[in-house]
Amino acid sequence: MKKTLAFCLFLFCSYIASAQNNLQFNRVVIIRADSISNCSSNCADSLLVRTFTVPNNKVLKIESVNFTPGNYTLFLDNTPFSRTSTGITNSFPIWLPAGTYTIFFGTYFPTASQAGNYAYLLSAIEFNVVQ
Repeated sequence: MKKTLAFCLFLFCSYIASAQNNLQFNRVVIIRADSISNCSSNCADSLLVRTFTVPNNKVLKIESVNFTPGNYTLFLDNTPFSRTSTGITNSFPIWLPAGTYTIFFGTYFPTASQAGNYAYLLSAIEFNVVQ
């Protein structure tokens, strides 16, 4: 009897609780950039800077990022995001709340930069946050 009452109380509390909102598919988001760098030493600290905004009442679910880094690391808002040769890896998906973000290739040392082809393709899904 106590177990049945506890279970019913649990169901009732779960029903009236509104701990999270519902997500509704809005659109697919692709952010891409590519460039050829001929600089081999003392180059710019960053390449292919792109800024994007996740609007209010939306979230972005990053599903994957494909890139060719050369000697650069891919950053998301000044945080190392991906670079397989240095062991910086991410588990996907990555969820971003509403806000403005910057993605770019960067290097910690300008002398470590090198000439080459650089490109990235970020694939994400945008959701509406429904109350």
